[in-house]
Amino acid sequence: MTRRKSERTVRTNERECPHIIELAMPPGGLGAKLDLIHAFHRQRGIDIQRGRSQRRDDQDYVRWCFATREDAEAFKVAFGGEVILPRP
Repeated sequence: MTRRKSERTVRTNERECPHIIELAMPPGGLGAKLDLIHAFHRQRGIDIQRGRSQRRDDQDYVRWCFATREDAEAFKVAFGGEVILPRP
C-alpha cells in the first residue's frame, strides 16, 4: 500500500504521540464503539492518531496514540485496553 507524501505513518504517530493504548478488536470490528471513540477525540479537541495494528494468538489489536498521558488514561477508562510503554 502506498501513501501520499503528506500522510503520517503509524510509526510516526507512535513516536510523536508516545502514550499508547492497545485495544483488542472484537469479532466483527468495533462497530458502534468506534463512533464513541471518534466522539471522545472530538470532545477533547484532539486528532485521531492510530498506531500499528497487530495480530497475536489469533487476536487482532489496534493502537490509539496520544500526546498526553491524561488523554491516554481517560481513553483507557472509557474504552479499556492496555497501556503500551514506549521503547527506551
